[in-house]
Amino acid sequence: MKSVLVATIGTRDLSFQITSGDWYNIGDDRMQHSDIIGEQSEVIADLSLSNYTFRTITKHLLDNSQIYIDRILPVIIGKLLLEHATEIEKVYLIATDQEAKVKEREKDTIYSAQLIQQWIVHKFDHLSENDIEIIPLGDDRTNPSNFEEMFQWWRRTWRDKIKIAPTQPIWVCLKGGVGQASEASRISGLSLFGDRILFFEFRQNPKANLIGIPSDYTGPLPGTNYLWDRTQQQALKLLHRYDYAEAADLLKPYLNKEKYQFGALPNLLKAGINWNQGKFEKFYSGAKSSMSIPPQLTDNFWWMAYEQAYLAVVRLEQQNTTEALFHSFRAVEGLVSEFVRSQYQAQIKYSNSSQPKTPYIDGTNLPSHLREWFDNHKHRSYGNVGLYGKPLFSLLKLSFPADVWAKNIDIQTFVNNTVDERNSLFHGLGGLQEQELYQAWGKDVTNRKQWEKRVLSCLNFVSEQSFSSLADGSIFARLHHSMVTKLENVG
Repeated sequence: MKSVLVATIGTRDLSFQITSGDWYNIGDDRMQHSDIIGEQSEVIADLSLSNYTFRTITKHLLDNSQIYIDRILPVIIGKLLLEHATEIEKVYLIATDQEAKVKEREKDTIYSAQLIQQWIVHKFDHLSENDIEIIPLGDDRTNPSNFEEMFQWWRRTWRDKIKIAPTQPIWVCLKGGVGQASEASRISGLSLFGDRILFFEFRQNPKANLIGIPSDYTGPLPGTNYLWDRTQQQALKLLHRYDYAEAADLLKPYLNKEKYQFGALPNLLKAGINWNQGKFEKFYSGAKSSMSIPPQLTDNFWWMAYEQAYLAVVRLEQQNTTEALFHSFRAVEGLVSEFVRSQYQAQIKYSNSSQPKTPYIDGTNLPSHLREWFDNHKHRSYGNVGLYGKPLFSLLKLSFPADVWAKNIDIQTFVNNTVDERNSLFHGLGGLQEQELYQAWGKDVTNRKQWEKRVLSCLNFVSEQSFSSLADGSIFARLHHSMVTKLENVG
């Protein structure tokens, strides 16, 4: 199937052969040296014109095209057309045509595009004027220098004005015009057509241009590299926001392409999604199969508490203070529960074997040092102590030597202050300010660093570990770093 060619036309797209035989660029208004006339001025002088702008020069040539048709040359896309015109069935030329009040109107390329249209018809028998369509830009007040406006304009143009068969190749030349218009064309086109779009790049060759030879080009080049680069950067931003579900969805079209080596990244993303949802068992299973986990972080009763605490850190980074309080409190409370179950396996029973999360202790087989605790906390009706709330925390205190407990102000504050503060804050309907999160962990906690330090100290105390940070105790923190590194190295 033959291709559709879409080309943006700029002020440097046309050369004109003056009487001496040299070819000069009509839109090049730069002086070559302080005392040497510029190329546009050479054209103006040869045509005996005065006070002419680029727009009016091209209009003059168009009005007299029968005279000048053999003396004009599309100096940028000319070589591509000369070598591949038989492979093209339709050409779309994008040219600016702005309102009279717009200053940049003087450099509009609408007449350049019409000249190139006539040149194509003159050169190639199989292409008629109906096969070369000119699409004006700016007549609807769209600003060619405004990327957002141009992106919407290109979306409409691809959809409504450029007619392309379902499997037809699309050749795109974006050398002409301003950068914002070209970038918008590239992004919108790739997002709509993907691999079907092929790009041509052009290299100016002043010596060849001077003797009427158009510029060299490379291509056709697939646009997937450019599209992947943008997708990769967007996915990295999502990872930095811990949005693994959106990142996975964005990367999905690339995961089965042999060109991109993702390795374990898809499985790591699935693990990250489970972690984000608090499904830590599924997260751990996925992480274990996809990366190396330090032995000290596995096969213990406390690993999940550090994941819960690090989730609180992530939620705070996402400015979700309510969930940050919830997960940070739950990390310590959950760890205390796991600790008690580990320490008192012989004494713990469950009201329902199918509900192991509701443990209790009765008076049977009770160590002597717990008798007073049991009598103080046992339920009047059931005659046992449910392992939640204050009985749970008082049992924690009894499980450590008094001098060890007395030395850790952080766990004392959690038991004596945070438990009540958490209940008070969670029963309200209003939002939670960041300072309220901190002060729920003690009046002496006023910033994030102090908050993380207190949570970590409580976890380390109960687990009897010595992690230097919440990230240090988290499998996920390592997985997240691995995800970012792997994605950065794709492509």
